[in-house]
Amino acid sequence: MKTVIQEIPNKQSQPHSVAIADRKKGSLTGVLKVDGSSDSELSLTTSLGRLVITGSGLKITKFDEADGVLAFVGNVDCFKYTQAKQPLLKRIFK
Repeated sequence: MKTVIQEIPNKQSQPHSVAIADRKKGSLTGVLKVDGSSDSELSLTTSLGRLVITGSGLKITKFDEADGVLAFVGNVDCFKYTQAKQPLLKRIFK
């Protein structure tokens, strides 16, 4: 009997890229999940951290979670990367 071991790809190591055209249409790779979506904000978790896109008329047109590819349309005002907050006890006892 042969045992086959499949290696599960590490989603954190997915390459991350951002492409935007005329501040109206964009695509991203390395998106792990969509945390929230509204007309004025897209909140995403990427392989390089959390990303918040703000603007107006924002709408996700495609999201393939398996490949980590996301496409959106709308008027983009800002791309902002943020880090996850440290746990409270770690912040208190430095």
